[in-house]
Amino acid sequence: MERDRTDPSSRALSSQAQAVFGAGLGALVPAMFGAGWLGWGLGEAKAYNGLTGPAFGFTELFLFACSIYVLRKGRRLRKKYPAPLTSMQRATRKRFLLIVLIEFLAIALVSILANRLHRADLATDWCAMIVGLHFFPLATIFRAPHFGIIGVLMTLWCALCWVLFRANALVISVSLGTGILLWGSCVFTLLRARRIVRSLTASI
Repeated sequence: MERDRTDPSSRALSSQAQAVFGAGLGALVPAMFGAGWLGWGLGEAKAYNGLTGPAFGFTELFLFACSIYVLRKGRRLRKKYPAPLTSMQRATRKRFLLIVLIEFLAIALVSILANRLHRADLATDWCAMIVGLHFFPLATIFRAPHFGIIGVLMTLWCALCWVLFRANALVISVSLGTGILLWGSCVFTLLRARRIVRSLTASI
């Protein structure tokens, strides 16, 4: 029997289904970008060997597979418990796209500035810092406090590396730290999605 969409319990199920889908996206993106940053750092450090290479590849595939699973789970739940797109959701989507646009423009600007200063290492640090800063508005619009924590840790790490390191050491430290933090965000989001699915299952 189809549930009445105006029923509070039905709206709650729809909201949880949307949250699972959002968690899938929120895990997939950090998994991919985390792999890029961490892989770059390991490459710059010439740390790939018979152990680190397979370990890195396996971890990335595992996080990617888990993220895809949660994303598909969220899509199935959204079909099962559909909800109309609200004006608030439309506004959230617009704000997210605006944040991403500003992020890319800021990255382009700091890359040009670092090139003018003949400090390619600073481009890495500043770009990672912008990535960290962009988590602050995301924490607000998606109501995800852990994004704020990741933003604080990433920004502080980049600032610390800026003070302590130069040249290749700066690139390596920033890349490794950023990659690890992004993967940490992915793991936390996957665990959050698991809790939501369990709560949704228990409420049916």
